[in-house]
Amino acid sequence: MLKRIICALLASVMITAALASCANGSESGDESGTRPQTDTNNEENTLEVLDIPDTRYNNTELCFLTRDEGSWSTVEIFADSNTTSSDNISYAVFERNDRILQKYGVSIKEYAVSDSYTAVTNEVAAPSGDFLAIVSNVSSATSFATSNYIWDLNSDQFDYIDLNKSWWDTDMAKNLSVNEMLFFATGDLMTLDNDATFAIMFNKSLATDSQLPNLYELVDNGQWTMDKLLDFEQRSVQDKNGDGSLSYDSDICGFAYTQDVAPCLLIAGGITLCQKDEEDIPFYELNIERTQDIADICKQIFSAEYTINMNEVSVGVEEAGKKCFGENHALFFGECLQCVTRVRGYDVDFGILPFPKFNQQQDGYHSLMHATASMVSIPKSVTNDDLLMVECMLEAMACYSVDTLTKQYYEINLKTKGAKDVESGPMIDMILENRACDLAYYYNLGSNNAFANIASCLLPTNNSSVASENTRALKSVKNGITSLLKKLEKYNAAT
Repeated sequence: MLKRIICALLASVMITAALASCANGSESGDESGTRPQTDTNNEENTLEVLDIPDTRYNNTELCFLTRDEGSWSTVEIFADSNTTSSDNISYAVFERNDRILQKYGVSIKEYAVSDSYTAVTNEVAAPSGDFLAIVSNVSSATSFATSNYIWDLNSDQFDYIDLNKSWWDTDMAKNLSVNEMLFFATGDLMTLDNDATFAIMFNKSLATDSQLPNLYELVDNGQWTMDKLLDFEQRSVQDKNGDGSLSYDSDICGFAYTQDVAPCLLIAGGITLCQKDEEDIPFYELNIERTQDIADICKQIFSAEYTINMNEVSVGVEEAGKKCFGENHALFFGECLQCVTRVRGYDVDFGILPFPKFNQQQDGYHSLMHATASMVSIPKSVTNDDLLMVECMLEAMACYSVDTLTKQYYEINLKTKGAKDVESGPMIDMILENRACDLAYYYNLGSNNAFANIASCLLPTNNSSVASENTRALKSVKNGITSLLKKLEKYNAAT
């Protein structure tokens, strides 16, 4: 995926020269739509080309329905001409959109709402043309798909959205498809998918004080495992007032975490509830023994002797997390990458790591992308010539985001002001490149949130065994898959 390539370039001394050659050629406005891509065998570079019709749609607007959801509001689609270069993301968005306007005559607009489902339902029922594309969270996107409100991006009618191009997240596209149908996608066009991906931040000073090894090297050598996490958090604990209880703002804990960290460790251990067969049909299959082994060590990892649950702190999870980690009261902090920017204002020297593997024999590191991540889709209210324009502009915007939006997201938001060190760059690459996908999680398959119930077995407060939760989940998830497939069959019939 391109985000890995950009991040690697930023970590080198060739940052400016390498990025200047991306998607749109030079900064002087070359609109060739090509970018170099280095293959994994370090052979000669190939040239990746934006392949859409050279058509001008003069005086045409492409309006996106976007998210007005507080800290998860859409920032990647529209920026007005009053933005300045000091507002890095907005400036990058404006620059990309201006290229679209100059090249294709299309103005990018947005219509931000807090209730996207109602807006999409109304638009599909009675098309107004108020918006022609949708940016929503994954949970909303799955609802649009099962309600037959959005187009299948894998269908034959789309000739120019090429999800194999590096400006799209090709792995997520493959993993999120069902029966060869894909209704939403992400890639360089988005940044909130990055923000919603989980990582572990570590306090460098506390790591030094606890005489920990080089954690980056530990990751690179495949030795960053759950038992290491447990060992390191135990070493760092300091109950300063000796009251036998760790405080988020006065003691030092080994791990500050939120309610989302248990699912992260489940995914990090290589566990998903849904697999897919060779025909892209999901089926339920849980490795009970391995999941129980993960649960056993995680119950120790989450022990109140070493950790603090930010959800249980009275000031609120976001404020508690920032204060606990930002003021040097936690060795590790497990949260989404958006929290990198949330702790930016604190005087804490920190690095970024993926969530640990279960053991060294595991094939690699796996990351969870929260369902609040942004996805782009096209409503079924869009037809005929508008549909062609929309797909072409989505492809162009994704491509042109490479050396504008993605460059700024990495260079400014994560590395320069967030992680503060070049060594975290490859870690971020690894995290984003190895996002695992469980359809049971994203489509909420099964009754009473089966995925969350399995993940809760990792918590010391839960006495249920994995086997018992598996028994409860088995039938309901299978029924959920059957229901999902039937709803998507209706899509095909309606189309």
